[in-house]
Amino acid sequence: MNGKLVMCAALAVTAGCGRQETPGKNVLFIMVDDLRPSLGCYGDSIAVTPYTDLLASVSTVYGRAYCQQALSGPSRASLLTGLRPEETGVTELGTWIRERNPDIVTLPQAFREAGYETVSIGKTFHGAKNTLDSLSWTAAPLLYHYTKTDEYRLAENRTGRKAASCEFTSEPEEGYPDVRIRNEAVNQLRRLSSGNKPFFLAVGFLKPHLPFCAPRRFLELYRNTDFGDTDTARISGAPMLSYHDSEELRGYTDVPQTGPLTPDQCAGLKKAYYSCVSYIDENIGILIGELKKTGLYDDTVVVLLGDHGYHTGEQGLWCKSTNYEAACRAPLIIHDAGQEYSDIVSAPVEFVDIFPTLAGMCGINVPDALQGKDLADMDPDMNHFAFSQFPRPYGALHKASRRTHMGYTVRDTAWRYMEWYDLSGELAASELYYLGKSGTETENMADCPECGAVRDRLSEKLRTVFNLQIR
Repeated sequence: MNGKLVMCAALAVTAGCGRQETPGKNVLFIMVDDLRPSLGCYGDSIAVTPYTDLLASVSTVYGRAYCQQALSGPSRASLLTGLRPEETGVTELGTWIRERNPDIVTLPQAFREAGYETVSIGKTFHGAKNTLDSLSWTAAPLLYHYTKTDEYRLAENRTGRKAASCEFTSEPEEGYPDVRIRNEAVNQLRRLSSGNKPFFLAVGFLKPHLPFCAPRRFLELYRNTDFGDTDTARISGAPMLSYHDSEELRGYTDVPQTGPLTPDQCAGLKKAYYSCVSYIDENIGILIGELKKTGLYDDTVVVLLGDHGYHTGEQGLWCKSTNYEAACRAPLIIHDAGQEYSDIVSAPVEFVDIFPTLAGMCGINVPDALQGKDLADMDPDMNHFAFSQFPRPYGALHKASRRTHMGYTVRDTAWRYMEWYDLSGELAASELYYLGKSGTETENMADCPECGAVRDRLSEKLRTVFNLQIR
C-alpha cells in the first residue's frame, strides 16, 4: 500500500476487521498520547510514518473514529470501559474511576478474567490510581510515571517544570522515555512468547504530547518541509464557550503567554509535532518487528490508536480540549491475527466501540452495560453517528466544581452539530457545521433556515443519546 494515498477514495465501508472467531488470540494494544491522524495511511502527504502505514496495509483503518472527550483522563477511562464519560464519572483529569464506579469492568480486566496475562507498560490509563488498578493487570504496571524532568534531555530544560516547548538532541536515545517504554515492551514480548497463556499487552507512548522532545534525526526528516500554511482564522459565528486560549501550550518558555502565535512559531511547533509522530512511528515499527521475530504475529491482534485528536493551529487553537473535529477525531487501526489485506471503514465510529469489538475478535465475554457496539455488526447501509462532549471552563486547574457548562456534539458522515447546556439544563448555544469537503469547521450554520431539517435531526439524536431536555 502507498501510505500517501487516501484509502477511502478506493475502498468502501466494510463491516468488520476480517475476524476469525478464535479464542485465545493475543492482543498488542498500542495507545499514543495526543496523536491526530497525521499519518500517511490517513492521506497526510507530509507525514513520514512508514511503519504505521505498513501496519495499515494489512489492517482495518477506521477513517472517522472519535473519542468521547478530547482529554486523556476522560478519553482513556471511556474507551477502556466502553462507557461514556458521564457513565464513568470521569470528565476531568485526576478522577479515579473506581472511586466513582467501584464495580466497573475495564477492557484489560475482562481479558484477565478470561484467563489472559495482562501487562501494561507506559501510559495506558491516566493517573497513578487508575494505572495501578489491581483488577486490570496480572502484574504491577511498568514505566507509567514520568515528569517534565524525565522528558527533557538538556540540563537547562530539566527544571521539573515547563521549559522549551521543543527539544531535539543528539543525546543517547536510550534516555528518552518512549525508547525505554519500547525496549521494555520488546522484553515483555520475548518473555510472553515462551508462556502458555494468551496475553493482553498494553503499550502507551508519551509523544507527541508536549513538550515535543525527540532525537534530532527525526526533526531532520522534515528539514525541507513547508509548515507555513495553517489557517488560524477563528470559526465564524462560534460561541466563546467552544474556544479556549490554548492554555496547555502556554507556560512553555518559548511560547507567548497571551495572544496569537506568529506564523513562524506555528510552523516550528507543527514541524516539532510531526517529528515526534515520526519518532513514535519508528518505535511502533520496532514493536511489530519484534512481534514477528518472536513468532507471535500471526496469533496477535494489534490495535493502534491515539487517545484523542489535536489542534495544530487550525481555527486559532492548539492542543485538544474542544468539541471540534481536530480534537475529537483520532486514528484507529485494528489488525486481526492473520489478516493480510487492508480495509477502510469510512462511517463514523466511536472509541466506546473498541471494547466490544476487541472482545468479540478474541471470544471474550463483555459486560451487558457497555454503550459501544461491536464494529463487526456495522450495517454499511445505515447512517452512523459518533458522540463527544467537553465541559467549560477548562484549564490547567480545571475541577468539576468549577464547571458552568457542558457541550455535547454529534458527528455524522457530513455534519457536526453541538449543543451547550448550563448547570440548570438550559440550552446556552448551538453550533452546526458542514464538514463534507474540508473536514474543518469554518462557519456556524445553526441559525441557517435552510439547515433546519439537518439541525433538528441531529439535535434529536444528540438529546436521545445523552438524555438531554431543554428547559
